[in-house]
Amino acid sequence: MKNINQLVFFRFLFIILSQILIFNNILIYGISPNIYLIFLIVFPLTYNKSLFYIYVFIAGIILDFFSNTYGIITFSLLLSAWFRPYFLKFSFGHFDASKVRKTADYIKETSLYQKLTFLILMYFTHQFLLFSIEAFSFEKLDWIIKKTLISTIISIILCYIFILIFYTKNAR
Repeated sequence: MKNINQLVFFRFLFIILSQILIFNNILIYGISPNIYLIFLIVFPLTYNKSLFYIYVFIAGIILDFFSNTYGIITFSLLLSAWFRPYFLKFSFGHFDASKVRKTADYIKETSLYQKLTFLILMYFTHQFLLFSIEAFSFEKLDWIIKKTLISTIISIILCYIFILIFYTKNAR
């Protein structure tokens, strides 16, 4: 696929459909893993920002509809998308996004520590926002932290496996 728009659209469909059809039906310690954040993580850095936020918004609306979460996922995804450039700079150092041709470049050519730092920042922020809005109470802070930690660990493990499968295959 040479066209970046087709690649982004097929990634969008694949990740959203796999979340809805497969991962929403899996419960690990009472929590379903959130694989849909991979879409944010591997989204091309030089893509149009407006279209990026439109994709994220549509993904959130679709996931909210099928998960019955009333806009919580959309809000969390949009805030995570807004934090993404800051997390990229923190995790991978100060790099020029215009010089990175593909998302796979900064995934393949960086250390495990940098990748895990980025994944932890993205997932922890997203999950914390998600469960904080769901509970919407300081009285349930222990519940929020417990659910955030469990969900973050499960989702990071699955996300890292998917990234290894799809991006190391292309490196060979």
